[in-house]
Amino acid sequence: MSSTVCVPIDADIYAEFILRTGKSFDVANTIENVIQDFLDRTEGDATIWSESHAKMIHAQQEDDFEEKYGDPSGYYQWGNLKLLNGTHIKMSYEYRWYYATVRHEEIIYEERAYSPSRLASQIANGTSRNAWRDLWIKAPGSSDWDLADRLRSQPKVRALTIDELSA
Repeated sequence: MSSTVCVPIDADIYAEFILRTGKSFDVANTIENVIQDFLDRTEGDATIWSESHAKMIHAQQEDDFEEKYGDPSGYYQWGNLKLLNGTHIKMSYEYRWYYATVRHEEIIYEERAYSPSRLASQIANGTSRNAWRDLWIKAPGSSDWDLADRLRSQPKVRALTIDELSA
């Protein structure tokens, strides 16, 4: 059994609440639900909660990520693309989207591991597909989907040497 606390509420607000809901309405339960919703929506928000709480939530999310997807620096190598653990993959076929993820350095679709070409073929009922042109990629933490073919054609970014910078 949990303990309770009493929190003073302005009498006018309480009266308005009773007026709108009727006398048989459970005010305490409603207030608890509102507070729980607020806690759920703002969990880990460093602008509201203490820094230690935000760090704890961040650490918990990292642990959850590693358990579900594997080491955040691990990846599946596809040609010149490194698909990090946690990468989402989607493909449209017959007006429907199908989704896979990179988990523990494998592309997982319906709890089975696939190569990109086998994934595209599996989704398309065994037909031959070009995975580079059919699969869309979303990196962990990103909100943008990019066509795999576009990603592989992007030039590599390289660090410039001191000599090149001073020239």
